[in-house]
Parts: sequence; structure tokens; C-alpha cells
Amino acid sequence: MNNTPSASRQVTLGFIVGLIAAICYGFIPFFTLPIKHDGASPNFMSDPTILFYRFGFASIIVALCMLVGRKSFKVTRGELVTLIYLSFISDGSALFLIDGYNYMTSGVATTLHFMYPVVTAIIMMTFYNEARRFSTIFAVCMAVAGVGVLSWDPTGNTSVKGVVIVLISAVCYALYIIRVNRSRAATMDGTKLVFYVMFIGALIFGAEALRQGNFKPITTELQVQNLLSLSLICTFVTNVALVYSVKRIGSTMVAVLGALEPLTAVIVGCLVFHEAFTWQVVVGIALIIPAVLLIIWSRKQQDQSTADTNDVHK
Repeated sequence: MNNTPSASRQVTLGFIVGLIAAICYGFIPFFTLPIKHDGASPNFMSDPTILFYRFGFASIIVALCMLVGRKSFKVTRGELVTLIYLSFISDGSALFLIDGYNYMTSGVATTLHFMYPVVTAIIMMTFYNEARRFSTIFAVCMAVAGVGVLSWDPTGNTSVKGVVIVLISAVCYALYIIRVNRSRAATMDGTKLVFYVMFIGALIFGAEALRQGNFKPITTELQVQNLLSLSLICTFVTNVALVYSVKRIGSTMVAVLGALEPLTAVIVGCLVFHEAFTWQVVVGIALIIPAVLLIIWSRKQQDQSTADTNDVHK
């Protein structure tokens, strides 16, 4: 009797795991804000300190997985230079995102961060001569309009400075995605790549916290619970689930499922942190998420068209 799961079951599992990855990422504010916003407490942790523990714990988990799987940690000098560069832009994305929580609700910040596929499309069209499709340009305009609506929130829950900070986070993540596919990292084992980016990131954030003079050890049970959950659920599980899902349903569908990231953050923010759910937030989300999905669809169509053209010329 054949116990191998059917192709349809593999696809179903791919969708479920992809949903889990998106939802887990959307819980970043849930574990971050309880530590971050207790500024009156002597146990208050700075952004670099939080990220030091997040990436440090996650890199340890990945390292243990590599040891169990007997994967090599060896990298060449050229790969190390690339990994350091990728770590800096990945760290920039994480740092600017949680810094954005100081200026706006977590749901709005996560929605703005979700602009990274739009930023990726703009960079590819501007610097890599990618085709300028009407659908892509239209989607970019929709996304910009959505950012404008969120920036004009009359409740005061969103500031222009906060919008700029989180958009920088989206730019950093877009650059990270582009460089991963257009550098030595493209041929590197995915687990090894994740380990070094997280490990180097932990070193960078630890050094920054020490430079600022506000590095603090973990002293409370709340910090232990939230930092371990942030590392395990929002970092390790998300990365592993993404890899599993991409292999079964493809990167395009995984990116579409990623729309649950900002929606999860908005729901968590409203239900747990009692963040305002204004019409500006509704309109902004209604413009940005469809714009991102349109960008993903347009890039999928372009990739398919390129593949068909290559097949004809073979």
C-alpha cells in the first residue's frame, strides 16, 4: 500500500502551512509591544535589545536544526561578505518596523510594511529594466493612495514620520529579497542563509544596544515568554513554514497568502491593544492589500510570458 500523500494533499498542506506562516508573522506586535511599551519600568527594553534576543534565540534554534540535519556551517569569504550585507538590510527592515510602533498602531505599521512587493516592483522597473505594465503602474498608484490615506489619519494615531520610518522598513525588505536572488546567496543552502543572517543580525543589534548603553538582561517571566515566542513563532516557524509552503504551492501563492499578515496585526491590535479601527485604516488596507496582490499577479503573468517566449525560441 502506498503511504505517499497525494498531490492534492500536498497542495492543501502547502496552503495551510502558508496561512500559518502569514498569521505567525502578523503576531509580531502581540509579543513585542508588551515589552516595548513599558517605558516607565526599569525592565524596559530598547528596540536593538529586543531584536538581539529575537534573532539570537532564533539563530540558536536554526543552528540546532542544522546540527541534527548534519548541515555544514562553512562559508567562503565572498559568501560571508554577502551575508553581512544581507544582514544589515534585513536588520534595517526589522528595526524600522518595530520603531514604527512608536508612531502608529501596530496594524497600520504592518500594513505599510506589506508594501514591500510594491517597492520591489518599483526598484525592478527603475534599476533592472523590468517591463512597465499598466497593471503594475496602476497597482503602485493604488498603494501610494493607500499610504496617503493612512498618513492623513485625523485621529492622530498615525504620523508622517512614522509612515516614513515603516516605508524605509519596506524598502529594506524589498532590497533584501532582490539581493538574495541576485547575489552569491542565491546558490546557498536556505537554512544556512537564514542562520547566518539571524546570527549576524543578533551580533549587530547586541553591539548597537551596548553602544547606546541600554542593553538589558532578561529579568522577568513576561520577557522570557514574549521573547521566546517572538523568536520561535514569529521568526523560526515563519521561515520554516514559508520554505515548506513555497515548495508545494509556489512563491506566488505564498505571497498572496501573505495578505493575512497585516490583517492579523490589525485584528490583534484592535482586540488585544484596543487600537482604533477608523475608516482611514479600512480604506488604506482596502487600497494597499489589493495593490500588492495585483503586483504579485502581474509579476506572475510576466514570468509566465517570459517562460513561454523562451520555450518558443528553444
